[in-house]
Amino acid sequence: MPADHLPARHVSVDHVPDRDTSAGRTHGPRRPAARSSGRRLSWDVVRVAAVLLVMLFHGTSLAVAWHPELGERPFTWGWPVGASTLLVVSGYFAAVAVARQDAWRWWLGRLFRLLPAFWAAVLVTGYLQRTLARDGWWAPTWSDIGANLLMLWQWKPQTYPFVDLSYWTLPVQLAAFTAVLVVVRVRSWRRGPRAAVWLWSVLAAELALWPIRTYTAWEPFRMVHDGLGWHRAHLFVVGVAVFLVATGRIGRVHGAALTAAGLFEQWLQLRGVVMTVLILLAVMGVHVAAWGPDWDRVLPKSGQRAVRWLAGISYGAYLAHFSLGILTMRYLYEAGAGPVVQVLGFIATGIVVGWVLTVVVERPAYRALCRRRDRRRDSRTAVGVVRATRVVRTPASTGAVIAVAFFGGVLVVAAMDVSGAARHTAWAFLALCVFASVVTYRAPARAVAAVGVAVVCWLLYSGFVVPEVGHLGWDPAADTRRLGLLLAAALLGIGAHTLARRPGGPLARGAE
Repeated sequence: MPADHLPARHVSVDHVPDRDTSAGRTHGPRRPAARSSGRRLSWDVVRVAAVLLVMLFHGTSLAVAWHPELGERPFTWGWPVGASTLLVVSGYFAAVAVARQDAWRWWLGRLFRLLPAFWAAVLVTGYLQRTLARDGWWAPTWSDIGANLLMLWQWKPQTYPFVDLSYWTLPVQLAAFTAVLVVVRVRSWRRGPRAAVWLWSVLAAELALWPIRTYTAWEPFRMVHDGLGWHRAHLFVVGVAVFLVATGRIGRVHGAALTAAGLFEQWLQLRGVVMTVLILLAVMGVHVAAWGPDWDRVLPKSGQRAVRWLAGISYGAYLAHFSLGILTMRYLYEAGAGPVVQVLGFIATGIVVGWVLTVVVERPAYRALCRRRDRRRDSRTAVGVVRATRVVRTPASTGAVIAVAFFGGVLVVAAMDVSGAARHTAWAFLALCVFASVVTYRAPARAVAAVGVAVVCWLLYSGFVVPEVGHLGWDPAADTRRLGLLLAAALLGIGAHTLARRPGGPLARGAE
C-alpha cells in the first residue's frame, strides 16, 4: 500500500504551529511540547506493522483462496486491516505536510513519490508474470499491463484485471491528495472549526452515496464512485482528524466524534465487527504515535535500525509483494516446502523486490523530479538574468538514465506489441534506436550512460521483438551490429544535446 512516505527528516507534529490567519501571526501549539526528534521511530513502527499485516493477509488468506492447490495454512489472518491503517496514516501526513509547505509543491511531491515506482512495479510484475507463470495460471497481456499503468481497474474491473491486487489503493490516495489540494486553496482551512466542516461534509457525502452504490446498478455512477475511491474516504478523514486533535485545532471530543463516524461508515460497508474493532485499535495506535513520546525508548538500537530500513522500503514492498510472492510460493510448493516456509518466502519476495524498486526507481526518480520542479520554480522567480548567459545543466546520473531507458523501453515495446508493429523487426529496431537517441538527448546523459541505454534497448529487442516469447537470443554477427547501432544512436542523442546547448542553440535560448 502506498503509504505517504515521510521525508528523510521528519519533525514531530508538536512543532507544527497553529496559524491564526485573522491576526496574521503564528503561535505555538496549545498543549505542552514533547521531546524533539529528528525522525520519530513511532511512525516507522506503525508503517512497518501495517505493511506486514497486508502481507500476512495476502499470504495466508487471499493467496490460498485464489490458488487452493498451494495447500492449507496452519494460520490464517483474514482481516485486511493493514491497508486501511495505511490510508489513515496517509491522511494524517497529508495534513501535516500542507500545514508546513506550499500545497502545490507538496502535491507534486506526492505524484513524484508514488507514480514512478508504481509504473515500474506494474511493468516488472507484468513481465515476470508473463515469463514465470505456471501452466493454468493467469498471466496478463500487454493490454492488461497498459490498463494497469493507467489505473483503469476500478473504473471497469470486468475488462481490466489487476496485475497485482495491492494497486487498489493508488487511485484512492491520488483522489484524496487532489481533494486536499483543492480544499487548501481556501486560506482559512487550517483553522480547526472550518477544517472540521470539510471533514464532516466528506463523511456526509460518502454516507449519502453508499446506498446508491449498493442498491442501484447504474454503471456510470459505479465507475465514478469506485474509480475515485469514495468508499474509503472515511479512512482519510480519520487521519486528518488525528492531526487536528494532536495540534489542538479541534478538541478531543470533536476528534473522537469524527473518528466514531468514520468507523461507523467502515462497519456499514463491511458489516464486520472484528474488522471495525481492529481498525479502531489501529487508529488508537496512530493517536499514540502522534501524541505520545517517541517509541525509541522501547526498541533496542538493532531493532530500530531494522524498523527504519523496512519503513524506507515499505512502499516498494507493498507494490511488489502479492503477485510475485504467489509465484514464489508456487515454486516453493513444487520444491516440497511447507506452508510456513511458503509464507516466509512470500514476505521475503516483497522485501527483496521492494528494496530493489526503492533503490533503483523510487528514490532516484523522486530526487530527479523534485530537482526539476525546483529548477522550474527558481527560473520563474529569477530576475535580472542576462539573456546571453549560457545555462549549463548538470548531467543526469547514469543509473537514472538507464532506469528511464528500461521502463520507457518496455512501454515502447509494449506499444509495438499491441499495435502489431513488433512483427516488423526492422521497424521495431529503428523505433528503439530513435528511443535511445531521445533518452540521451533529453536527460542529458554522460557518455558512459549511452552504453547502458544501448544494452537495455538491445535486451528489449532481443528478448521481446525477435523471439516474441521473453527469452534472450544471441547471434554474434547480427547482435554485435545491433549493439553498435544502438550505441551510435545513444551517442548521437548526447551529441545533439551538446550542440543544442551551445550559445545560440535552441535549448540555450529556451533556458534564457
